[in-house]
Amino acid sequence: MHYLAARFDERTDPAAYFAGAASVICVGMNYHVRLGEGDAGESSVRGRIARYALGADYHEVVKDRLHALADWLRETAGGRTRAAVDTAPVMEKDLAARAGVGWVGKNTCVINEGIGSWLLLGEILTTLPLPADEPAVDRCGTCRRCLDACPTHAITAPYQLDARKCISYLTIEHRGEIEPALQAQMGDWL
Repeated sequence: MHYLAARFDERTDPAAYFAGAASVICVGMNYHVRLGEGDAGESSVRGRIARYALGADYHEVVKDRLHALADWLRETAGGRTRAAVDTAPVMEKDLAARAGVGWVGKNTCVINEGIGSWLLLGEILTTLPLPADEPAVDRCGTCRRCLDACPTHAITAPYQLDARKCISYLTIEHRGEIEPALQAQMGDWL
């Protein structure tokens, strides 16, 4: 994930990514879907896929909605806008926490008090100076369920993630062989 080191100035300053940015509107979309039972006649060989990867590409879904909101904002209040999802050089989790969408939990995901961590994040950068919302309050407390439940021990300490061990990284971005110890810990995740 060497790309994370690139464009550091843009990642840490929205105005460096979008000239004139005065505000960032942060949104979270709930991606939780209820999973159905498999057909009894199917093969017994199965694998699991993360819920955010089911259905249409979430990047397109979120971006389409962000563009519609940005169009409305420009028509209503003026200014310039730029929409961003997780492929843009924007510190989306930090911005979402600062905007009150949720707090960054010990699992390093944004957690919303009502939705949990079933969130896809998006941002609209705008040249409009908008009032800021209150930041989210970290409500993890002494809970450590995410640390204890992580099958690959990718959450190495509260608020710390070793992405090289994360199932999401291993199944999407990692190229090449997955070391056997991690393969065994991944279970049936594809």
